[in-house]
Amino acid sequence: MDRPRRLPDGRLTAHLLSDKVGDAGYRELLPVAVSLGCLPVFLQYHGTYKEHFDLMGPRRVHAALAHPQIATVPRRRIAQILRAKRMSLG
Repeated sequence: MDRPRRLPDGRLTAHLLSDKVGDAGYRELLPVAVSLGCLPVFLQYHGTYKEHFDLMGPRRVHAALAHPQIATVPRRRIAQILRAKRMSLG
């Protein structure tokens, strides 16, 4: 996930994604997101290199920060992950 940030309206948010490509990324991402209380229907860009969940609010963001399977990385690293995923998909 990227580092949490505050939106202009004060809400806390972060993006949760997998660094794996395609179905492997989906299989990794979905159970972790569901364990944080995200509903599968809220997965954005399903099946693309941009596939992710928006983590909204302190409860989900703090749960993600404490989750043993989730690493927090700078936004620059997120951009690198997305670029690599896009390139691997052709």
